[in-house]
Amino acid sequence: MCTSFVYRKKSIIVGMNYDNDGKEILLSTKTGNDFLISVKIRGTLFPSAGINREGIFINDQTVDSEGEGKYKRQTDKRWVTTAIVNKIMNNELQFDDLEEILGKTEIMNGPFTSTHNLIVNKQGSTCLIEPGRKNIFSTQEDSSFYTLTNFPLSEYDDLQPEIVSGSGSDRYLAANSFLKQDMEKLTPIDYFELLKKVSQKGPEWSTEVSLIYDVTHHLLYLCFHNNFDSIYEYSFENEQLTPMTDRTKSIGLSKKGIKIGEIVEK
Repeated sequence: MCTSFVYRKKSIIVGMNYDNDGKEILLSTKTGNDFLISVKIRGTLFPSAGINREGIFINDQTVDSEGEGKYKRQTDKRWVTTAIVNKIMNNELQFDDLEEILGKTEIMNGPFTSTHNLIVNKQGSTCLIEPGRKNIFSTQEDSSFYTLTNFPLSEYDDLQPEIVSGSGSDRYLAANSFLKQDMEKLTPIDYFELLKKVSQKGPEWSTEVSLIYDVTHHLLYLCFHNNFDSIYEYSFENEQLTPMTDRTKSIGLSKKGIKIGEIVEK
C-alpha cells in the first residue's frame, strides 16, 4: 500500500514510500546505470518500481479493486502492469509513445494483484495507468504536483480531487497538504519529511523503502525501515549506495540484486 508523488515546478522531485506486507524485495540494476525494486510473489520476482537509465520513473502500486482489469493471458496487444515496468526499465517503451501505445493495448492486472502504474518523465509529466478503468496524462501546466496512493484516481473528475475515499485516502490528503506549501525553498532531503508523515508501521503494511528522486539533477536518495535519520545517496553512474553520514562506505548494486537487510547491516 504505497504512496508516491511528483512535485513539478522549477525543480522536479519524485518521492515514494514502498510499503510491504512481508514479501521479499530486492534492490538491483536492470540494464545498467539505473535502479530497480523487485518483489517476490509466490516464488517469482516481479519488477515493482524503478528509474531507468534515461531518468524515467515508474512504479506498480496496489489499488482498490472491484473486479476491474482482471488478468487474462498476455498477447502482443494485452499486457500486465509489470510488463509496463519491464518495458520502461529496458528502454523498450518511451514516455512520448505511451498515449499511442496504450490506445491500442489492453493493460490488465497480474493473476494475484490489483495495481496501477505511475510513470513520470524528466519534465514532470505523468501517465497514470489504471487497468480496466482509464489512463490519465498530465503535465506541470495542469498542476504543480500529483499524488498517488491506493484508491483509483480515475473515479474522480478532478485531476487531484480534494475529497476522496478508499485505501490510502488519509495518506493522499496528508501528502497533498504538504505539497501545497512553498516547496521551492526545500532541498531534496527535506522531502523525506513528507514521506515520514505518510509512512506505515504495521501491523499489516510497513514502509520498507523511502526514496526521493531529484529528477532535475538525476540523483536518488533512500532510507530503509522508517529510519529517516539514515539516508543513502545512490549514484546511477557508479551504481553505488553511500551513507550520507559516512561517505567512506559504499554498497554496490548489480543485476543480481541485494536484500535490504544486507544493506542496513553493512
